Amino acid sequence: MLWGVVVGLFVGWILAMFGVNDLLIRGVFELTGRTITDAGYYTILAFIGAIGGAINDFKQK
Repeated sequence: MLWGVVVGLFVGWILAMFGVNDLLIRGVFELTGRTITDAGYYTILAFIGAIGGAINDFKQK
């Protein structure tokens, strides 16, 4: 599960190089009316990575 968080953050960093972070931040604002920062962007991707890591760990057992 910890590797899922690390992978999620790494993928977020790579995507940020191509401007995907701005797209996700604007999308969250349009859907919810709330603004998030880059920290929120990385937190979302870390949670997604943790969930993916947990699912992967569960499948292996």
